Amino acid sequence: MMLSWFHHLVVMISIVAGLLVLSGLSGCAQSPERQVSVSQPISTTVNREKLALDLKNRGELAEALIQWKILATIEPSNTNYETQIDATRQLIDKKSKQFILDGIANLRQGAREAARLSFLKALALSPKNSEAFNYLRQLTMRYPAIGPNSGWPDDMCCMNYSANGEGKE
Repeated sequence: MMLSWFHHLVVMISIVAGLLVLSGLSGCAQSPERQVSVSQPISTTVNREKLALDLKNRGELAEALIQWKILATIEPSNTNYETQIDATRQLIDKKSKQFILDGIANLRQGAREAARLSFLKALALSPKNSEAFNYLRQLTMRYPAIGPNSGWPDDMCCMNYSANGEGKE
């Protein structure tokens, strides 16, 4: 009796599945972490430590801080990780304060877009930085998105407002 192509497909899949079960390859492949020996956590820790140092050296401090926190969780007895967390937090605070000072200086010079970017950089480093957030909020409230930095052409700006901030009739 002749089998349809669909029936052939089902039979072939069943045969392949049976061979996989017999060879011990059934189910999902294990992650690389599960396939390695007990020494893997040491290697992972060393790699994560190297990653944290590289991130810190490149100035990607928020990401470096995350890696140090993970390491401190993995190895709570390693006091070096807590030291690195504190040092990275201090660098974040210092750099964040510098961005805020740059933003204030830019505001004084009338460079609103540069000021806005400085405050955003401070928030990127330290998302809970209320000072940077308040400056950014004040800047946005004081200078709504009108004009060349708004992203809108001057003649199409922000609903019923002209480029100079006066209402259109």
